[in-house]
Amino acid sequence: MDWFSAQILQWGRVHSRTDLPWQQRRSPYRVWVSEIMLQQTQVATVIRYFDQFTGRFPDVFSLNRATREDVLSAWHGLGYYRRALHLQETAAVIVNKYSGQFPRTISELCELPGIGRSTAGAILAAAWNETAPILDANVRRVLSRFHGVNGPDSTRITESMLWELAESHTPQENCRNYNQAIMDFGAIWCTRTNPRCSKCPLSSKCSANKNDQIAEFPARKRATSVHATILRACIVFDQHFDSLLRQRGASGVYAGMWDTPEMPDCIEPQAFLRQMKLPTSGIFLFDSVHTETYRISNQRVSEELSIAKYSVPSMELYIPANTRWTPYRSLKNIGLPVRTMQRIQIAKTLVESK
Repeated sequence: MDWFSAQILQWGRVHSRTDLPWQQRRSPYRVWVSEIMLQQTQVATVIRYFDQFTGRFPDVFSLNRATREDVLSAWHGLGYYRRALHLQETAAVIVNKYSGQFPRTISELCELPGIGRSTAGAILAAAWNETAPILDANVRRVLSRFHGVNGPDSTRITESMLWELAESHTPQENCRNYNQAIMDFGAIWCTRTNPRCSKCPLSSKCSANKNDQIAEFPARKRATSVHATILRACIVFDQHFDSLLRQRGASGVYAGMWDTPEMPDCIEPQAFLRQMKLPTSGIFLFDSVHTETYRISNQRVSEELSIAKYSVPSMELYIPANTRWTPYRSLKNIGLPVRTMQRIQIAKTLVESK
């Protein structure tokens, strides 16, 4: 074990988190679910959802038996919904190919949906205490500052070289505690802003600290260009506020999920309803009654909301292809994206206020 690893482990004995939900009754399944949830999501947020999700699906078999809607409903609020679908896809592989037992090699784990090299290493170490390096954002920041790499352009190194550094410090024994410690060290000590350098056990040999360049490591990613997008959502209600939902295609942020219909450019709500073979009589139309602007990844979305409210129940209305009528009270049970649910709630409030 080298000096760096020893310092991290010593720090971890005092400061590492040991009371996280997935650290209790530890199992490969619980570790795997937590690691997928933790992708692009902070620990504090995951804590609020983990027990609820694993209570509903306590093992890989129950997750495999669940419907997509059940899984998305349990995931509701965590965002990046593709991760929930990856969980279910992986559950099917684990049950059908591995008889419910998780594989114990990096290569096999990396073949599973949603699992990359760092997640695979985290699972191996946390579940079985096997030696496997990790390289999440927190670990990258610690290694970048300590070694003085991936800061200014003159210090840039390749991804494979960064993995070599991670491997060089990963101890052959006690890897579970080491991986937890270095993740926590980056998350709560060597933070992106205002790191605790004055009390840092690595400070005497930290390249960025010795050169007074903490803020330069790691270098921030170059800003990507932002694309402007207009989304023209049409909320279609029946007499009782049953909502017409359309299933999205197989690609994109919300692939395969149910969402509100989207109107093409330069088409009015009445023409859009005719396209879907829905009547344009016995209806209240509210065109562009609400607008909102927000960011998703590198897109700036300007959303325009139109509403169609029928005076007859959905059973008397046509069901267009790839759509369904869903009672308002059941919307929370089918795993709609948060923004979709908010859009429907805004539309219902606007109609009721007229």
